[in-house]
Amino acid sequence: MKKGFTLAELLGVLVILAAILLIIMPIVDKTIKEGKDDLYDKQVNSIKLAMELWLTDNAKLDEGEYIVITLSQLKDAGLIEFDIKNPKTEELFPNDMLLTIKNNDGILEYEVVDAGNNLDDYESLPRLSINGNVLTYVEINTEYIDRGVKVTDSIGNTITGTVSQSISPDLSISTKGVYLQKYSMDYNGFSNTVYRTIIVRDTIGPEILFSNNLELTYEEAQKYDFESDIVVKDNSGQKAEVTIEDNIMDLPGRYTVKYTAIDTSGNETVKVRQVTIKE
Repeated sequence: MKKGFTLAELLGVLVILAAILLIIMPIVDKTIKEGKDDLYDKQVNSIKLAMELWLTDNAKLDEGEYIVITLSQLKDAGLIEFDIKNPKTEELFPNDMLLTIKNNDGILEYEVVDAGNNLDDYESLPRLSINGNVLTYVEINTEYIDRGVKVTDSIGNTITGTVSQSISPDLSISTKGVYLQKYSMDYNGFSNTVYRTIIVRDTIGPEILFSNNLELTYEEAQKYDFESDIVVKDNSGQKAEVTIEDNIMDLPGRYTVKYTAIDTSGNETVKVRQVTIKE
């Protein structure tokens, strides 16, 4: 006749199973977490690849410059899946998450900031397309004209409405730097946000003004301050550094004085002046 398990034996089996679970569960949890982390990294890398493709088609960054876009701008360009999810949360990556591309000493760096509030289905969002260049250059101390955005629905119909916009930090045309212009719009209970990057830069060399009608004796030329009768202007409003070289000799004839002006941004202008040495 067969005997069943005693209570003590059953309790012993349960204790063994509980001990096994205590050992296995952390391993299982760790394996699941590592799997999600690996998938997360793959998703982020796919976003970075899309950023690289986007940059190729939309902008060129000089050394030290950077540009900021949103995930929705990658979706607009058809470079990333509309329903791309965060494996850690099983939620959509935010449409307004910030993506930064920077040229650091000639090396392009791609940064994905996993933060944002817009978790809506992309198909429901108004589409904001920036008019003109997403990366806009403005020469220092000139006018910036905002070309705005075009807004459509998911099938391309134009949407009319109010687009809010702001620039951070406050745009100063007289100060070199990078400024972010944010455009946002609400439509049918859904909102979308895109960015334009504005770079105020100084690329124009100083202007050197003088009269060429300068006649001097050699003795006068030896004492003459050739910087005293020139005007140097720079679009930055800052004073440029001026150096002067001449080839004047103690014989009558026409000689040259070379002026080199360098502004605070390193832009250089060279201009040659004719000087007549009289007998």
